[in-house]
Amino acid sequence: MNNMDVNETICHCMGVTCGEIIEAIKAGGLKTVEEVGEATAAGTGCGGCQSVIQEILDELK
Repeated sequence: MNNMDVNETICHCMGVTCGEIIEAIKAGGLKTVEEVGEATAAGTGCGGCQSVIQEILDELK
């Protein structure tokens, strides 16, 4: 990941790290922010991190 630390917390509401999001995407073949939210709860609180989750999805394509 460009400039992303796997230990960096992406979703502060739910306490989900970049590494957890990457693992979920790879393990589940996730394609959307909504799927990541269902798998990890990231982006389901205030929604402020959804654009970052989309960036991670785009980078992993």
